[in-house]
Amino acid sequence: MIIEKKTVVVASVLCFVLLVVGASWFFQERLFASPLSNVEEVVDNKCLNEGEEVRYEFTRGKNTGDSVTIFVVDKKSKDIKKQFGFSVLSASHYHPIEIYKCRVYAVRSFGYDYIKKITLENYKNELWAYDYAGVGKSVMTSYAKWSHENILGDFRISPPEQYIALRKGYGGRDDYSLVIKDLKTLKDAFVLPVADIIKQNPDVVGDVSFENGGWSTDGRYFWAGMSVGAEIYGFVRIDSKNWSFEAFTAPQVTMGGDALNINTGMVTYGADVAPWSGVVEVDEQLRKEAAQTGQISSFYIYNLFTKQKYLVATTTDPTYYFRPQWLSDTELQYELPSGEKRVYKIKE
Repeated sequence: MIIEKKTVVVASVLCFVLLVVGASWFFQERLFASPLSNVEEVVDNKCLNEGEEVRYEFTRGKNTGDSVTIFVVDKKSKDIKKQFGFSVLSASHYHPIEIYKCRVYAVRSFGYDYIKKITLENYKNELWAYDYAGVGKSVMTSYAKWSHENILGDFRISPPEQYIALRKGYGGRDDYSLVIKDLKTLKDAFVLPVADIIKQNPDVVGDVSFENGGWSTDGRYFWAGMSVGAEIYGFVRIDSKNWSFEAFTAPQVTMGGDALNINTGMVTYGADVAPWSGVVEVDEQLRKEAAQTGQISSFYIYNLFTKQKYLVATTTDPTYYFRPQWLSDTELQYELPSGEKRVYKIKE
């Protein structure tokens, strides 16, 4: 029983269209950024030294909002040397903060009544930068009357802290774009409309996702995923040297839990796997059908540039998720159904 991507595309597109129409009708938002203050240089005594590292803990606040506590600890002894805290937009967000040698970046929200559970007229999200003395400054702000998925719904800062990648708008809107700003001036360095991505490669359609992307280690390239529901249809890579971009079709079937190596362009995917359902009873039925037909599901690594693939593992469970994680540019850690963790090494 081989389940192709095309068997679910019609249903996925219909759901996508309904969501787009609903979002466009209900969420009347204002999307813009204003440079409240630029990122300034931080003196050395407010940065991490070679013997220190950062740990953090989130706290869910029922009536006060969520917060995070930052701990600067000694790498060897693990003793806490400094600590400070601040509110965050959401402790449950998959990417709430970013940590660098001299700063911690986080999105914070203002103008929300946690007692009444309503947004106030002055509701806004702001990106803040904190040094390790606990002093924070607002870097940019974004207003949305109804939705938290405004231009600061997600963000990625390049390793040299030169650029910030953001999303603007919603799928189906003319202004739906991937935006890269200069972090110090907040001026647009590059704006890539999703319509231009689809024009280059019609197979790369869907919502822009940073979850399967980010900046390369050297800060030159930015990757973003394009997905419909849980399935990833493709990837986009932007070159900050000349602001060119490439749209790559993802192999079948690439899901939200698959791992993209943002330095090499290699991504994991499954073949002869079941579509994600999220329903225990449905998954159990799919397992029974696979057992009856002798179906084997395979787990691969795929090179988006060369189209070369590497067989990593197989399973008789078409719903199994291998929990892939890149340890380096050539080493992928994955987990077998037994719970055993293994490392696959890509040979040159």
